Amino acid sequence: MTEPARSALFGDDAPDRFDPELPRSRAPLFEALRRVFRHEVRGLEHIPERGPALFVLNHGPCPVDAVLFCHTLQRERGRWPRFLGERLIFEHPAVERRLAPWGVVEGNHYQARRRFENGDFVGVFPGGANEAWKPASERRQVRWAGRSGFARLAFKSNVPIVPVACPRGEDLYYVLNDGIAWGRKLLGTDKNLPLPLLLGLGPLPIPYKLVHHVGAPILPDRRRGESADDAVERLRATTEAAMLELLRR
Repeated sequence: MTEPARSALFGDDAPDRFDPELPRSRAPLFEALRRVFRHEVRGLEHIPERGPALFVLNHGPCPVDAVLFCHTLQRERGRWPRFLGERLIFEHPAVERRLAPWGVVEGNHYQARRRFENGDFVGVFPGGANEAWKPASERRQVRWAGRSGFARLAFKSNVPIVPVACPRGEDLYYVLNDGIAWGRKLLGTDKNLPLPLLLGLGPLPIPYKLVHHVGAPILPDRRRGESADDAVERLRATTEAAMLELLRR
């Protein structure tokens, strides 16, 4: 009998398999990567010393920028953020087994709120793969398609949103096409597998200097007479505007 996918077994209540020793054991490798990409974080003072927060980040074509941001938080705050992953990850057990020990959990509100209750940082990429594989002509833009789930999550959990942008993270590969659109066209509309055409240093990313810009925390608040949906939309729009400003630095 074929074993069902883990997400089918556990659903939203999937077990947490984060291994806190992994980031510490790989610190020398991350330090080497930090020197290659001359990585730095500006605006570190905006990151809370303690308690939960929701990091909202832009998604580039190579995850090395996100790894370096996490490494900096581990080094400066002693905390490795947890990330909400796309459901596609959890439909492929081999991929999920690789990422889950690094703190990637299925991207749903239940999992996120469990992490917040533990006082964790949680990171989310509202644009997902659609933003990661956008063509180079759309660099320094967001592809959130009006997604407001992160804003609703911040309200439900009463946690601040911290916008974080790495502009040159979008330049590590030059993406010639719309990867997700091509994948859907060639593989079928029910698929979400990218087929990007990339230019880098051969198979390697271009080693640009990477800088993460951290914006001031945005607190979820509801104005008098404002509906819950309107408050969520206002928070989404405020966060998107903050992200665009950070991307253009």
